[in-house]
Amino acid sequence: MLIFQKNHRETIMSLRQAAARHPVLAATLCAGVQFLITTLILKAGMAYAPAAFGKVKLLAFASTVVLPLALVHSFGMWRQVGLHVAETKPSKIFFASMLLCVLFLSMGVHLMPQRPLGAEVLIQLINAFGEELLFRGVIFVILLALPRWQAIMISGVLFGGMHLIHGFMDGNWQHAAWWALATCLSGMMFAAVRYSTGGLWLTIVLHMALNLSKIYSNIEPAAGHATLLVAERLAYGIEFALVAWVMYRGSRGAQPPVAAAS
Repeated sequence: MLIFQKNHRETIMSLRQAAARHPVLAATLCAGVQFLITTLILKAGMAYAPAAFGKVKLLAFASTVVLPLALVHSFGMWRQVGLHVAETKPSKIFFASMLLCVLFLSMGVHLMPQRPLGAEVLIQLINAFGEELLFRGVIFVILLALPRWQAIMISGVLFGGMHLIHGFMDGNWQHAAWWALATCLSGMMFAAVRYSTGGLWLTIVLHMALNLSKIYSNIEPAAGHATLLVAERLAYGIEFALVAWVMYRGSRGAQPPVAAAS
């Protein structure tokens, strides 16, 4: 038992040291493995089990939680990923980012029978938890060794790149590329919020709330597609401003309320 524990600690140290030497490569590999697993599950389901594709999608969905948990354990990052509630402190950046939800819900809520609110809240909570644990948990900790602006940009690019999976699935690469660019900016904003709050739970809340706000937004039904486009562009502006401010604060020497991985 003692030998196993010693070997386990040595493995964790080796992984942490390798990630510290090559943080960008390590972060890219973590995101790439998740991308590969999810794509392979979905592609295999389409090819070999089309009649049960709904269950296959659930399996792919589950992988986005299981792999991040496995990575946290493999790297020994349970303390650093920000899951301790006491480490999380609401910040002005977090509250400013929640204005995006206000923007999309400014014309009320458009409930849809095909997407029951209770079920959708659960789905988005699981989705936000898995993605945030990977990108603003594991990858965030790995990238803490870099200057803040680099860490935020790389985290956002990797997050956006994950959404290219839609191009592999439906072949609509134009839509997938646009979605990747939009989520790249959102990923940068989530990383900026993670820097400012010191923990992971508020980024999970923000991620879930923003997804739900977009799903149930009444802007398009009430005011039309043109108004929705204006709201989306305004949202991009808010995201960019928040990211730029956190990067600027980092360049001025302001310290985020997160500690480097140890």
